[in-house]
Amino acid sequence: MKRILFLSIFLISLLCVGVAPINTARAATQFTSRAPEAAPEIALTFDDGPNPVFTPQVLHILDNYGVKATFFCIGEQAQEYPGLVRRIRQAGDALGVHGWDHTALTKLSPDEVDQQLRSASIAIQQAAGTTPTVFRPPYGSTDRTVVDVASTLGLTQVLWSVDTDDWQRPGTKAIVNAALKHAQDRGVILMHDGGGNRSETVAALPQIITALQQRGFTFITL
Repeated sequence: MKRILFLSIFLISLLCVGVAPINTARAATQFTSRAPEAAPEIALTFDDGPNPVFTPQVLHILDNYGVKATFFCIGEQAQEYPGLVRRIRQAGDALGVHGWDHTALTKLSPDEVDQQLRSASIAIQQAAGTTPTVFRPPYGSTDRTVVDVASTLGLTQVLWSVDTDDWQRPGTKAIVNAALKHAQDRGVILMHDGGGNRSETVAALPQIITALQQRGFTFITL
């Protein structure tokens, strides 16, 4: 049901990068099942981990606030830090694939795309005991081939509706403002727990959660 809830985001994401909707169009008609008075929902997502310094800090904050998020893991990171992948899963957060080594998938052959996604999925499954069902292409770089290959592996593409640009380290205030300015019902917020110094993201996260809770948002996983 959670995946169905975000099918509109999937479809919008695909259209934004010029990829026509694949197998999600039929299920998207179930979107109207939610009551109009229901609380707005939003997903916090983190890319490029797991990271031994910053992922535990993010998990600690999420736990303190009783919030769940979705972590799109790089395969080689999952292989190097399987304990962190297990910790994410044990905390009740969701896991997704972010490629094996953060290579732009559109620059690869179909076989290479398959290897990137398959290897990462296996590393996550071996660490957490659960098989990912969603993936986010590194850099958001995607096309029909990437979507088709991922589909054969049982992976649904997820991009984002809110980019905090935290990877650029613009400052804690800028990250908070970016997240809150564009937050909307059924939105997907992009942040990072790996790939560099994410201390600004860690500092911004409590402020983002608190402000969104004050607006009445419910946090869900993908």
